Amino acid sequence: MKRFKLRRYLAYLLIVLLIFSISVGCTEEDTPEDTTENGANPDGADENDNETDENKPEDNDEYSIKDLNEQLVMATTWYQNSAEMRALSYQAFNLAKMVYDMDLNNNDSDEKRAVIVDVDETVLDNSPYEAGLIGSDYAYPTGWDDWINSAEGTALPGSIEFLNYVVENGGDVFYVSNRKIHLLEGTMENLEKLGFPQVKEENILLREETSDKGPRREIVDENHRIVLLMGDNLNDFDSAFGDKNIEDRFEVTDTNKDKFGTKFIVLPNPMYGEWEGALYDYEWGISNEEKSQKRKAPLNTWIVE
Repeated sequence: MKRFKLRRYLAYLLIVLLIFSISVGCTEEDTPEDTTENGANPDGADENDNETDENKPEDNDEYSIKDLNEQLVMATTWYQNSAEMRALSYQAFNLAKMVYDMDLNNNDSDEKRAVIVDVDETVLDNSPYEAGLIGSDYAYPTGWDDWINSAEGTALPGSIEFLNYVVENGGDVFYVSNRKIHLLEGTMENLEKLGFPQVKEENILLREETSDKGPRREIVDENHRIVLLMGDNLNDFDSAFGDKNIEDRFEVTDTNKDKFGTKFIVLPNPMYGEWEGALYDYEWGISNEEKSQKRKAPLNTWIVE
């Protein structure tokens, strides 16, 4: 009798264990709709997170925007803290004055002279915005409009003096920038309070329909003779530089080599620019990790053995 009760008890226990095992298996394997982790929804943000910024990193992205932003450290530190950066800026505007003076002395044209300058990292220093990205989990354009409207950009060394010299000596200054047109007021406030000349709507040509500056340069050329152009991006000088891969950018640069220092004057900007887009083949939507890889891939590397 005791053996019968023991067998019945063991059989009952076996059935219970079998039922439990089946229920656990269903919980772990039979719910394909539950494919997220750590409470994250399919687009990577926590369902209770109200952040809608398109540049917010995905929770499942092992290499985040914050990680990528760390690569800005050396370039931004150099831009803000190296005497060499200041020297290069002074050098650019000293050279610009020499080119302008040469034209004053050697060209008798009746057309009014014009100097075209880009704004960002050409006459205004926006590096505090770039520095603010370091250690953060967002990227451009988040906060960009707020930065511009704060009108806190500082003048690049030598820029105010040179542009006022142009106006004092019969020329006009045109600020051709790819800041969007709704940022005109903040841009004008910043330039005006620093003492830049000709801060008027007709002299500030911001982006409205296209980022190609060619049509805006043509507007200036209609009633002026453009003596020189200044910028931190080769697209500031000629549309021929736009949308080119690394090798083609080199080729166009070599083709125009005689214009650098005579018609085109480049200012340094290691933080961002068209050169970065060329690294990605202009596929800006690739992942943060892919961007990091593409930044490193073209490096000419010598490894210590």
